[in-house]
Amino acid sequence: MLLIRLMQSTDLPAVIKLQDRCYAAELFEPADVVVTRFKNCAETCWVALYQDKLWGYLFTYPSTAGKIGALAEDFQPVAAADCLYLHDMAVSSDARGQGVARALLQQAEQYALSKQFCCLALVAVQNSTSYWQQQGFAPLATTTAEQQLLLASYTGQQAQYLQKTL
Repeated sequence: MLLIRLMQSTDLPAVIKLQDRCYAAELFEPADVVVTRFKNCAETCWVALYQDKLWGYLFTYPSTAGKIGALAEDFQPVAAADCLYLHDMAVSSDARGQGVARALLQQAEQYALSKQFCCLALVAVQNSTSYWQQQGFAPLATTTAEQQLLLASYTGQQAQYLQKTL
């Protein structure tokens, strides 16, 4: 049975290993950045486990709608947050098609609803936009010059900022 729970510091080595396997080289984020993010937002980071094996993870943090996080930037939680920003989700190739991503997304959505946030948001990379659109996310109608610059930090990607209204 798939178990979704809050990430723990003991999960970080497996999380970093999975991140390295799932993302293109240009999306690599150093381990110290991952550890700092976890320490800053442990209450909004989850793992998916099956028979004690890490099948996936999701790093999120409270933010504001329209605010884009740059690649390898420390999480900057906002005091007056209205949005849960999904920064990084990865699912093991062993677990694809098993509903792991959907279960992690549901956990994030439940958390966001409990905080009365208006939306979930993310930057789609590695040709994942259509997947996220199937989950109810939609691109902003227009983006500002600052948002374009932040999206450009995802080198080699056709990065797109998407939101899902709750």
